[in-house]
Amino acid sequence: MKNFKKTPLKKNNYNPLYILILILLISGIFLAKKIYDEIKINNFKNKIIPSSVKKVLRNEKANISIDNVKETSGVYEFQLTLKDQNNQKFTSYITKDGKILFVSGIKLNQLAQTPSQSQTNKKLTCNDLKKSTNPKLIAYVMANCPFGLQMQRVFKNVINTNESTKNYLRVEYIFDQNSNFETGDLNALHGKEEAKENLRQICIREEQPSLYWPYVSCYMQKENNSENCLSQVGIDTSSLNSCMNDKNRGLKYAKKDFENTKKLGVSGSPTLILNESQRVSEFDFGGRNPNAIKEILCCSADKKLSFCNSEFSKKDVAISFSENDEQQNSNSSSSGGCN
Repeated sequence: MKNFKKTPLKKNNYNPLYILILILLISGIFLAKKIYDEIKINNFKNKIIPSSVKKVLRNEKANISIDNVKETSGVYEFQLTLKDQNNQKFTSYITKDGKILFVSGIKLNQLAQTPSQSQTNKKLTCNDLKKSTNPKLIAYVMANCPFGLQMQRVFKNVINTNESTKNYLRVEYIFDQNSNFETGDLNALHGKEEAKENLRQICIREEQPSLYWPYVSCYMQKENNSENCLSQVGIDTSSLNSCMNDKNRGLKYAKKDFENTKKLGVSGSPTLILNESQRVSEFDFGGRNPNAIKEILCCSADKKLSFCNSEFSKKDVAISFSENDEQQNSNSSSSGGCN
């Protein structure tokens, strides 16, 4: 029988120097990527995002701050503060190519949807709207939200086009959950000053209704314009101040608005509610423009309304405080909201 020589196993003689070089190379790649990502994020923070936001606001001198820029779900998330507008804050997003800006967004995994809410993803048609002899469309807004102001501007232009539409339109206001309507310690998303303006507009709406739209039309033109508008429009300020401090008047009206938002699950400004029950999107009917509001009203009426054959503008209106009603920059996003 032949004797077979055992072949010794070859040892893997890895040179420690090669291993060190490999580790350093991998570390270098990761470090280079980290540095590249930081440079890119800083470029977005310091140049691209501020420029994009100012285009949306149509104000190159707007005083804003951009913080906490980070990548999330394929886009950059950042904290936007509008310092010129009572330090309003938004969690905002921009695509990585810098071409699409979302001033605010909804994180779907944080939503606790009811069945009726989950169905709102379906685009509504005229036939889907609940019919009424006297349809009522309510816009829920925050007084200093750029997009709430935009919706109030839409309503204003609808009424200016045909005054009879004001009988079918109403604005109500959104307050924070921690507001106390007994003591008058009210708050809103953008702070106590916004809550105070909510209350001011509510008192005018309820007790001096003929001056509500003239006041709002003035207020939305320029930030911190309330005192001037009260004087310009001819508001009875003595009655107004009394209303705002009375828990049986202004605070009671505000509490009713607040309870309506709770009942309907409204938190975002603007939100449209038809006939006190059906949530509708203006974008299903053409966008944030007067014609879309006319379409919603006419589709929800069980008989033809007097203004349904009238021509209403199909152009989206300006966002935030603006002396011009028409949106100047066609690339600006008008689909945002304050949440």
